[in-house]
Amino acid sequence: MKQSSSLLKSAFCAGLALFAAAAPSSAAYPEFSGTKPNGAQRGSDVMVTFTGNRLADFEGLIFFTPGFTMKKVEKVENGKVECLVGIAPTVPPGNHLIRLRTKTGISHARQFFVGPFPNVDEKEPNNDIESPQIIALNQTVEGVVQNEDVDYYKVTVKKGQRISVEVDGLRLGYTVFDPYLAIIDKDKFEKAASDDTILHRQDGYCSYVAEYDGDYIVQIRESSYRGGGNSFYRLHVGSFRRPDVVYPAGGKAGSKVKVRFIEGKNGQSFEEEAVLPAEEDPEYMIYAKSQEPAPSGNPFRVMAFDNTLEAEPNDEQAKATASAVGDPVALNGIIEKPGDIDYFKVPLKKGLKVEIATFAQALGSPLDSVVGLYNAKGGSLGGSDDGGGRRRLDSKFTVTIPADDNYFIRITDHLERGGSNFVYRIELKASEPTLTFSSPQFTVNDTHYRQFIAVPRGGRYATLVNISRNNVSGDFVFDAPGLPPGMKFLTDYPVKDLQNVPLLFESAPDAPLAHATVPVKLKPVDPANKVTGKLRQEFDIVRNGNVVYYTEIEDRLPVATVEEAPYSLEIVKPAVPLVAGGLMDLKVVSKRKEGFKAPIRVFMMWKPPGVSILGEQTIAEGQNECTFILDASAGVGAGTWKMTVMGEAESGNGRVYNASPYCEVATAPAMLAAPALPLTAVEQGKEATVTAKLEHLQPFEGEAVADIYGVPDTIPIEGMKITKDTKEVTFKIKTDAKSPVGKQANLFVKVDVPVKGGLIVHRIATGSVIRIDPPRKAPPPAPAQPAVVAQNKPKEEPKPAAPKALSRLEQLRQEAAAGKK
Repeated sequence: MKQSSSLLKSAFCAGLALFAAAAPSSAAYPEFSGTKPNGAQRGSDVMVTFTGNRLADFEGLIFFTPGFTMKKVEKVENGKVECLVGIAPTVPPGNHLIRLRTKTGISHARQFFVGPFPNVDEKEPNNDIESPQIIALNQTVEGVVQNEDVDYYKVTVKKGQRISVEVDGLRLGYTVFDPYLAIIDKDKFEKAASDDTILHRQDGYCSYVAEYDGDYIVQIRESSYRGGGNSFYRLHVGSFRRPDVVYPAGGKAGSKVKVRFIEGKNGQSFEEEAVLPAEEDPEYMIYAKSQEPAPSGNPFRVMAFDNTLEAEPNDEQAKATASAVGDPVALNGIIEKPGDIDYFKVPLKKGLKVEIATFAQALGSPLDSVVGLYNAKGGSLGGSDDGGGRRRLDSKFTVTIPADDNYFIRITDHLERGGSNFVYRIELKASEPTLTFSSPQFTVNDTHYRQFIAVPRGGRYATLVNISRNNVSGDFVFDAPGLPPGMKFLTDYPVKDLQNVPLLFESAPDAPLAHATVPVKLKPVDPANKVTGKLRQEFDIVRNGNVVYYTEIEDRLPVATVEEAPYSLEIVKPAVPLVAGGLMDLKVVSKRKEGFKAPIRVFMMWKPPGVSILGEQTIAEGQNECTFILDASAGVGAGTWKMTVMGEAESGNGRVYNASPYCEVATAPAMLAAPALPLTAVEQGKEATVTAKLEHLQPFEGEAVADIYGVPDTIPIEGMKITKDTKEVTFKIKTDAKSPVGKQANLFVKVDVPVKGGLIVHRIATGSVIRIDPPRKAPPPAPAQPAVVAQNKPKEEPKPAAPKALSRLEQLRQEAAAGKK
């Protein structure tokens, strides 16, 4: 293959390179594997042991929820850290993300649970129902279920007193633990039990009202009598009410809503007025205020639009509940009995592309929704059974409205079931403006890898964010308030219509080691534009292979200044632009501290629109540079782009990151073009010529050099010189016995055009083909003809033709005809 530099390695392929990241090696930044205990009571101080690896230089804890404080560091070892953690009374119950920060990095996030009750530890032996561990109501037991283990706890209650149990097992995130719960009376009969629930998947809950004064037993085990050293649980035992679902299951931000908390299909419920937060929060959790709250809340979608509540009877299209608005709006109801159907009437405008999303199982409802949209005559415009995201049994579909009119939403259960807890919420959205951004997943099955900002002193850290716009116009710029002292945010330019942007942070050489959780936002350049873009970074919290059970969405970045890196990176600024359809070498150089020789993986963090780049290169051990090839498509426009790379290297104690400063790379229109070369065939061992017709788009001075690329070295084609006045360039093709027979496809002409500062590499006449034919074989000599001697012979009569062969069927027919004669 004809090659003069790394620039052309594989470059003749039209789809040169994909922008991708490689999987990480086994070593890592600080590892965070678990906590003991796994949670604590709000309003308390608790000594927590954080376990992991590479924790010897521990510095602090990064909390995402206000109200947590690290009050004291008791002990620091490489494999564990003991800290006194304060939990304010205002911290809501549920799970909260925590990261560990060391002097050299930030760990993955893990969750820490906060509950309403004080902790007690499991005390073995408690696996015999005759000798259970004695506990009081309104306590949380921290325990573990070993293989074939069954744990028993005894509580003493009064007649009429409620016994409620709820377990955090799978949600703790250690293993796929499927706990089973039961409440057992003095005669060893199960009065209530729970394996799985819609609300908490494998984690169950159940309640029972005591029939007598005395003792009841709470049992917990693995549902199949399995278990192990990682089958941890938090068992909440109390007198709390445990709702399955609430109705309605959402409301308008900043409003007051009357909410009914529903407990199971038996219809037990209680009502409260809820004051909703001022800002939109689809992941909001609601808790009872008038009753003793459950250890975990119920999902409640706080959105920017109003509710419409069903009004019975609405089981026919003619009796549909009317909504005053159709976009956006939330339709709320309950499929209250088997076979129930609910209809809503909504006004919609022509041309609206409406997303119709149903929330039921995502809210804890057992409803398997089937939803359809119909016109006034009953004609279907679309519908859905499953497909609503993580909870796939929830419906979701999109419809383009054909005309201004009233339309009808129909909902029922797939199996025609129903009950008081079959709650649903249907959200119709089309024109609502939204602007969000998040980092992509940088490696397979790990949403935490490189999802933090660990900036080395005197260095930088870069990440990529993808921007999602819906009905949003105007220009925006990133804002990162509240950075740690000594740190700067360098992405200060408008994003315009870019789909993704590299964010770059820099710390001063003397910046203190510190951290913050930063609410990065996209703010409009025009003050009249009221839309603000928010970070929505989704993390897998409980995952087993490809199966994701629980995720968390954060709107703040964990940012920290860490120790200086043993290397730095810089992109060498190109002296010439990258032209449309052209190629460019982009060199990255490293400066190493004395004694640091490890290989450095270099990630290209971003590429300009229309430019392809291999996503990763490696600076070899002891070496100081690598080169990326920039491959521009023919449609690349003129512009100046800020590019950065980030390094990842093993320092002997995990990975160390450092990014380069921004480097400006210019793109420009091409200076010349040419169509594909005419198909040329040449016999092996002979010569031929092929001519490229040039189109000059911009003049240039001096002589450019044109070469055909993509042919093997056994087909030498001499380069040619051209000037701004050259209209055609002819190449001589030479072949020999070693030249391969067949088509040589995907060829192009590479033209190095001299300009001030260097050479601009053009790639023209793409998609060209040359064919090498095998040598022609000489025709064989004609055979010698024998001499003909004339003789007088009598003329022979022609022989009669041979009788035609008859089929067996024809033979039988002839025999039958002969017999009749």
